[in-house]
Parts: sequence; structure tokens; C-alpha cells
Amino acid sequence: GYYFGMGISYLVYCPSPNSFMKSIFLLWSFVFFSSCVSAQTWKELNDSLNYFYNNGDFEKGITVAEEAVSVAKKEFGESHPRYATSLNNLAGLYSNTGQYEKAESLYIRAKDIYRNVSGETHPNYATSLNNLAELYVSMGHYTKAEPLLIQSMEIRKKFLGEFDPAFDQSLENLIDLYQKMGQYEKAEPFYIQIKEIRKKNLGENHPQYAESLNNLALLYQGMGQYEKAEPLFLKAIEINKKTLGENHPQYAISLYNLGLLYVGIGLYEKAELLFLKTIEIEKKVYGEFDLRYAESLNQLGGLYLSMGQSNKAEPFIIQAKEIRKKVLGENHLDYATSLDNEAKLYIFRSQYKKAEPLYIQSLEIRKKVLGESHIKYAASLNNLALLYQFMGKYAEAELLCMQAGIIFKNVLGETHPFYATSLNNRALILQSMGLYEKAEPFMALYSKIILEKAKNIFGILSEKEKMTFLQKNILLLQTQNSFIYNYRNISSPIITDNFNLQLFFKSLALTDTRNMRESIINGKDKVIKKLFDEWQDIRNLLAKQYLLQLNKRLTNLDSIEIKAEGLEKELNLLSSQFRNQQQAVRITFQDVYKNLRKDEVAIEFVSFGLNNKKLTDSTMYAAYIIRQQDSIPIFVPLFEEKQLQRLFDSAGTTATTLVNKFYRGLKIKNNSTNSLGKDLYELLWHPLEPYLKGIKKISYSPAGKLYSIAFHALPVDSTTLLIDKYELQQYTSTRQIALRSQESQIIKPSGIALFGDANFSMDSLQLVKQRTSQSNTDFSTSIYTPSTRGSNNNSWPNLPGTAKEVKKISDLFNQNKLSTKLFVQTTASEEKLKALSGNSPQILHIATHGFFLPEPDKKKKEAGFDQGNTYTLADDPLLRSGLILSGGNYAWSGKTPIEGVEDGIATAYEISQLNLSNTELVVLSACETALGDVKGSEGVFGLQRAFKMAGVKKLIVSLWQVPDKETAELMTAFYTYWMKGKTINESFTQAQADMRKKYSPFYW
Repeated sequence: GYYFGMGISYLVYCPSPNSFMKSIFLLWSFVFFSSCVSAQTWKELNDSLNYFYNNGDFEKGITVAEEAVSVAKKEFGESHPRYATSLNNLAGLYSNTGQYEKAESLYIRAKDIYRNVSGETHPNYATSLNNLAELYVSMGHYTKAEPLLIQSMEIRKKFLGEFDPAFDQSLENLIDLYQKMGQYEKAEPFYIQIKEIRKKNLGENHPQYAESLNNLALLYQGMGQYEKAEPLFLKAIEINKKTLGENHPQYAISLYNLGLLYVGIGLYEKAELLFLKTIEIEKKVYGEFDLRYAESLNQLGGLYLSMGQSNKAEPFIIQAKEIRKKVLGENHLDYATSLDNEAKLYIFRSQYKKAEPLYIQSLEIRKKVLGESHIKYAASLNNLALLYQFMGKYAEAELLCMQAGIIFKNVLGETHPFYATSLNNRALILQSMGLYEKAEPFMALYSKIILEKAKNIFGILSEKEKMTFLQKNILLLQTQNSFIYNYRNISSPIITDNFNLQLFFKSLALTDTRNMRESIINGKDKVIKKLFDEWQDIRNLLAKQYLLQLNKRLTNLDSIEIKAEGLEKELNLLSSQFRNQQQAVRITFQDVYKNLRKDEVAIEFVSFGLNNKKLTDSTMYAAYIIRQQDSIPIFVPLFEEKQLQRLFDSAGTTATTLVNKFYRGLKIKNNSTNSLGKDLYELLWHPLEPYLKGIKKISYSPAGKLYSIAFHALPVDSTTLLIDKYELQQYTSTRQIALRSQESQIIKPSGIALFGDANFSMDSLQLVKQRTSQSNTDFSTSIYTPSTRGSNNNSWPNLPGTAKEVKKISDLFNQNKLSTKLFVQTTASEEKLKALSGNSPQILHIATHGFFLPEPDKKKKEAGFDQGNTYTLADDPLLRSGLILSGGNYAWSGKTPIEGVEDGIATAYEISQLNLSNTELVVLSACETALGDVKGSEGVFGLQRAFKMAGVKKLIVSLWQVPDKETAELMTAFYTYWMKGKTINESFTQAQADMRKKYSPFYW
């Protein structure tokens, strides 16, 4: 791309490089060869040179170019522009083959000739400056390149104007340089300027405009502004795919850059797919010894290391290193990057002595090429510091980390993720040295920066991406909690800041997605609503597809999933109301503290991997206690998860044994405190008691395995349970305490929809008929009570006992002249439940079978979907939990669902797509409806999450199998108290207290 005085990047924008070079050559030949017979030999040499260059045969090209220089010198003399052009061509070939010193001297000679012949204001001289600058960029001599590029740009601006392609190219080169130098603030206005120029001249569907979007996105990525970068990358990919096709190198570059962004966010699986596609294209276009191909190999290898897959990483890292060594030599910046990745490979395998010389060599290369003030030099310092930390060389590690932090701060600013990472690394090193007090301010500043970045990034992610992002950033919570756990003399601000982190991350994806949906549903923007409806339709389609056997699913399911995710991200970006509602998740300690009621304490339980000099295999539990008399949260260490798991293992696996061992058994007369119940209380609650004196009301949020504990039933002593001492209220997060302004208001019941006594066993004809049948409110009064309302391997027995439950409640509402809708037998169907979406009742009471299935066995899953039904083998926990409604046995037994008919199994995934925002309370009078997979800070993934996503305000759910008679009694008492003027919380607490007098905890 150096030929005939043109800048190297021109070829990038041309769909057909061969035709482009021919056009340039014809233009040149017209200017220089008109009536010039003496130039014929030189012309023929350049024709050959053009051929060798386009075919990548640089060695033969150099031979021809050297001969062309000799001919030009003889024919035209050493002060002629044609001689300068020959020098320029030869220099370009030297540069392409890594012979930079030879290229430099030739570019300088060519530049001097152009200056002498044309002067310092001519475009030819500007081009020679540009070519020399591009060489310096390739060599990593950025400070030499900058003044040359600025001078070249000014000449072209003055001589050609701001809309000329040559000026456009100068802007591109200059901003590329600033990005490589890490001077992003300098680059941004140039990026925006060139984008607008190309938009005006070429339109928004041109590859060069896509290139501008791509470059601006790279800038924002380098600045750590990922939320600005992603939409630009996606738009560039769309344009390149449409205009150039999926096998063009520019399309590959777009994919690669988006992959880099996803690596930064932590979306590794997405990045992997993009890098693999990039490598496939580049290998086909450039071959296996190209530097661009090597760069993609190196990035993929580094990605696999980040994913913990060192064996997959190694071949890519080594291959990239060998290509770079062969083409660039051992003193190039790209080779230094390969050394870094190889060193990381050894660190992953704990081969620290092999890693050290590689890091040192990389550091020396960057020091020599870039100097000691560049961010890449800082990155080398940081890498070496982490290695020394692993090796126990803490003093050396801290010094290097400090130096890296100073550079990052000076170049990138105090809010950049790189600077934050250096702060965290330094804090961890100081902790390893036992210098907690010195580490404290670095830890505090690190968490503050990351929290702000997380707030900005989160709004652009889909729900799936949010979960991936949270999984990556969960290490932040572990680090912070470990710091407080290890350092008991920590200052108040650190504890408060860390509690604020818990508030932000706890159930963040759930809150974020729910807020987005509510803002759109309640908004007036018809365009957004239309997109939302389209997204919901696709999600419903996916829900059905996921429950089919693999060989019966749509062949284009992947593209449908991609479309659904794209629509979700677009909805996030378009909904300004949603972005405003983001403030709702920015609750702090002060907000919770101010909203505590009289005699109330809030408890936020946390679980975290313990970092004690290094990350251990211990998961610890602790609690943050908020009291009205304290200005900061109180951090109380509790126990290690292994201790809790031993108690669970001792208690057994069935609900009966669990209740007998932990909660005094099934008989009210059993007043003895089982040793396991006492142990559970001592482990979980006794350490909190010193902070709860005089307290009656406790609002708490569980974590980890605590979601499966019935706090109300914990035995304090032989006669007392926790419910006897406290009014307990469970929240998804104590953040909700700050948002419960309406909870104290007495909301009277106004209407209810009840589902019960469903006919689970229906044949295919009945299923089709019930789709159009009218609501039938008649039900049997004969009572049959099966052992449980829990899961059954083959089929689900009918529950005529639920008929009594829903009839008593229906009668109660009718007596109080309240709206009642009753769905029983065939009408207690999934279709009727989904029909409530968008017009849901104030109360939704569902008495039926509920199920939650554990994660599928990998071996069984690999064997296929022919073993049992598809629910047992689903990856998504929202597909492994649900409610059984009329006709559910047909699909549960493995039969293919009838097209166009709901199958009677309302999975949590499907329920989450409903709009139940008008519903104040859902009562799931079914078994184990509180259970699900617990995922990090997001809590339980099951039915309760599904109904919350659907917009429901409150839920009553169960931890174990539900007995019919006693459940009906509990719920009737609850509704009675509510109708008498108590709040929902007060009513349920009183109903439980009444049951407590008659029954053991199992029944209430």
C-alpha cells in the first residue's frame, strides 16, 4: 500500500485491491509517461512490481524494486520525483518484510527529494511525510511519527480541503497513532470529524463509514466506555456484512474488534465465536504467515487462558509467537505481546520460573520502543508484579504495581479500568504482606471505579449478558468481603462502601430487566412497544422450542436466539424511561437506614470465596446488620459453607427427614430440640443475637444455601422458635427496604383468580377441545389427598384436595362481595393462566403440583433427549421449574406437544414472559415453589424469580411438599386477616402464628 505516493490504508477500503492498484498505476502512468519513451523500462519494472506486491511475493518484489531504483537513478537522476517514487516503493517492500532500518533511510531520501522539487506545501511532500510516519508507527516510534502526521494533515487540509480522501486518510492515521499512544482524549474529536465527513460524502452504508464507526468504537473501548463502543461495533459489522460480504477482511476486522470488547466486559463465549470466525476468514484471505492472522491467534489463545483452558490456549499462543518472530524479529512490540501470553500460560500451570524471563524480555522491548511512560510498558510492569506476588516476592511486586498505577493514572485518568485493576492488584499484594491498613485506600478506590463502570455498562446488556457480566465481577464482592473478614480493624467507610456493593449487585439482573419491562409497558412510545411485542413473541417461541427434542427443533434456532438478544439490547437502549429508572438500583446504606421502621433491623446475608493471600476453596458466610442506633453496617462473620453442608447431609434428602432433624418433626407435641436443629441455630443465628436485643422486626435477605432454610421455624430452645421472637420478612435484597414506601399502606383485597383441582391426565383430543371451551366453575367436593403436591417421575396424580382449598377461598371472597374467577378441572389450564397476561388480577392463587428439577447429569445429557422428558435435561433452571396444570401429564410423559395447544406445563421461563404487573400477590400453593438454582448474587432461579420478572409485587411460596388440609387452613386464615384490615405481611404472620399453636412447622 506504499506504492505511487499513496498512504497504506487506502487498500483497506477497496473491495478489489487489484483493480484499485491498476487504477492508481494508470493514473500515475498518464501523468508521468505521456510522451516519455525513455521511461519505458522503468514502467515495465513497475508493472512487474505491482504484480509481485499484489500476490504477496515480497522477495521477488524487492529484487524488481531495487532494479527500478537503479534504472530511475540512471534515466532521471537522484533529484527527480520518479527516482523518489522508486525509493518509496522499495521502502514499502522493506517495511512489509520487517527491514525497517533500510526502509527508513529510503523514505527519508524520498521525502527530501519531494521537498526540494515540490516544496513543503505540496501533496506529494505530504504523502512522503505520511509514509515515513507510518513506518515509525510500525516500528513503535510513536513520538517520531506524531509531528510528521500532523504536518502531513495540515498540508492536505490546506491544499486539498477537508473533504478530500487524502485528508481523510491523514485523520485516520493520526487518530490511529493517538490510540496506540493511549492518548484517547486527543483522538476523539478527530474520530468524530472523520465519521461526519464520510457520512456526508459516502452515506451510512459505505465500508469507509463503517471503518469510521469501528475506529470510534475502538477509541471508546480504549477509554473504558464500553457502553458507547458496542452499538458502533455492531453497526460497522452490519454495514460490512451487507456491502462486502462475510469473507472480506474488513468484515473480519469488525468481528475481531467486537470480540475484544466482549473480552473486556467478560463475555468470553461470545468473544470466542467472533475470534474463531475472524481466524477462519484471515487464514483464507492472508494465509498462515500473516501478521493479522497471528494477532487473532494470539487473542484467541489469551481468551482461552482467561477461560481457564490452558491446553486449548497453548497452540494458538505458540503459533502466533512463531509467526511474529519470523516476520518481525524478537524486538517488536507484537512479539512482546506473544511473550506475555506465553508467560501467562506458564503462570496458569504454576511454572513461575519459566514465566519470569519472558515477562522481563517483554518489559525490555516495550521500554526500548515505547519508553517508560506508555501504558503498554505499565502493563508489563503490572504483569511482572502479579508474577512476583505468586512467587512470594511481595516487596518487588508492590513497587512494580505502584509504578504501573502511576503510568495508568497519568495517561488514562483516574476512572479507567486499567488504573482500577492496578489499584486492586496493589491492595491484594499489600494484604499478602499483612499490610491491611496500607491496602485499605486502594481497595476503596478500586471498588468505587468498578461500581461506576458497572452502572454504565449494565444498561446495554441483554439478560444473559448481564448474568455473564455478574459472574465475572463477582470476584469484586469476594475480594471486598474477604478483606473485611481478614481485617477486623477496618475503617467505617470501607464497610459502608462494601455494603453498598452488595446492594448494587444483589439481584441486579432481575431488577434491571424487570424495570426495563415495566417502563416499556407503562410508557407511551408505540415504536418501543412494537419492538417489545416482537421480542416477547420470539421469547415465547423459544420457550416452546427448548422443550422439544433436539431433532424436532427448528434448524435456525441459533439465529432466532441472536435476534431475540439483539431486540432486547435495542429495547434497553431505546427506553429512556428505563435508563431513568436505573436510579432505583443505586440504593445506598443511607437509603435503607432511613427507611427502617421502629424496632426493625435489616440483615443482608452474603456468601463469598475467601481470599486469604490467595483465593482459597473456602466459601464463607457473613451478615451485614443495619440498626437504627448505628451509623454504619455491622459485619458479622458466621461460618464456612462446608459446616452447613455437613448439617444438610446429616439431615437426609427428603422433606420429612429434613423437618424431623431441623425443625422438631411433624408433631406439635414434640418439644425437644433436635441436635441438628440446635446446631443449625448456633451456626446461623446465634452469632447475630448480641445485635438484636430489644428488636422485634427483622427484614432479611438470604444468600447461597440459606435460601433453603426455613428461618421462621429455626428452634431457639426446647420451646421457642424464631417466629416466636421476631416478625420475620424475607426480601430479595435489603435494597427493597428503601423502596417499600407503599408497603406500610393497607392495601385491601379486591379480586382474586384461583386455579385448582386441575385435570392433569387428558388425552390429545381433550387437550384440543379445552383450548376453546368456556370457563367451568363446577368442581368436585369429594376430597382425595395424595401424599404430596411434589414432583413425580412418570405422571402427576390429580389433586381433588385442592378443590376444597380454592372453594373455601372463593366462598370467602364472594361473601365479602369481591371479584372472584375460578379455574378448575379442564379450565385450570396453562392457556387460561397465560390469558391473564396484561390484565392480571390483584391476587393470583394457584393450588397445584409444582416442580423443580436439579441440574441435568452431563452423561445423560450427552446421550440425548430420549431418556425421560426434556424438562429433566434442560440447561436453563427456568425450564427445570414450573407448575403443572390441566393436561400436563401428556407432555410430561414425553409425548410431543400438540401444535397450537398449550401443553399444561407452565415453566418458569414461560411465566417470566407474562405481564402480571397488576398483581399484588401470587400464592403458589404447590410444592417446593421457593426452590431453584442459586446463582451468585442473583439468588434463586425458579418460579419465584419468574413471577417477579413478570411484575408481581409479593409471593407466598413453599420450601417443601405442601399438605392439602393444613395448607387450605393456613391460606383461609391469611385471607381472613387481610380482609379485616391488616397488611399482607401482618396477615400472613398472624396466620402462621395461629397455625403454630396447632401444628408443627412442617404445616405452616
